[in-house]
Amino acid sequence: MAHRDHDASELVASLATVPAYWQLDILWAPLVSTEQTRGAYSLMEQLMPAKAGPPPHVHDHGDELFYILAGELALQLGDEVVFGRAGQLVRIPAGTAHAFAVQSETARVLNFYVPGMLDTQIAMLGTPAATRGLPSRQDQHPATPEQHAAFAQRLHDLATQAPAATPDLLGRYRSDDPPPLP
Repeated sequence: MAHRDHDASELVASLATVPAYWQLDILWAPLVSTEQTRGAYSLMEQLMPAKAGPPPHVHDHGDELFYILAGELALQLGDEVVFGRAGQLVRIPAGTAHAFAVQSETARVLNFYVPGMLDTQIAMLGTPAATRGLPSRQDQHPATPEQHAAFAQRLHDLATQAPAATPDLLGRYRSDDPPPLP
């Protein structure tokens, strides 16, 4: 594997030094972005108010992990409800229907995605945070149709294959009329 030199400033992050976004009444701060890891993973810090959390949903292609730094969460994992508290890790395998709701006044978690991508969604569809605190409803703005279109294009770009500018050394082993790449 080739060694890649890094600028040391790219390797150290904190809530104060990274962009942050408001979405779903939550402050999201991507500490390690999907772009930085070339898609391998992402890590976000979340600050959430009481009762915040999404309805049941599924991440088909990646695992999600919550490390709870402060507060308490009720988590739906499939058809079970569990409670997570500060100092606990909750792992949600790909394909698992899940939801969470903050049970304490606030909760702070590290949210890890393997492979990464949710941070890109938050950055492209969320509202840039004016402060590093919890947002009010009027501080958050719904994503525009243009933002949704740009995000859909980004997903398409990441999933699309392109022909390589490399000679086809196996052409003689294939049909004379192979189908094009998707």
